[in-house]
Amino acid sequence: MRVNNVEITKETIVKTRQHFIDIHRACIADAISGKTRVNDLRRYIHSEDDRIFALEEGLSDYSLTFVQAALWIQTGGCVGIIA
Repeated sequence: MRVNNVEITKETIVKTRQHFIDIHRACIADAISGKTRVNDLRRYIHSEDDRIFALEEGLSDYSLTFVQAALWIQTGGCVGIIA
């Protein structure tokens, strides 16, 4: 994947996936502990698990959020992407 003249490496893609997976797992933990209130805990956990699965399968690799995070992880810079 090439974005803003930067070739995003496979290593960065894996790190970016893990970054978002960690966020979703933390959200689940917060909901289970009661730190974050959700209306339907079972449904929320299922929804977050679906997102984790999509990340693990690479289904989100080309979303704007993912690409911007990958650029940040690889370069340390926050680069705006113009569609």
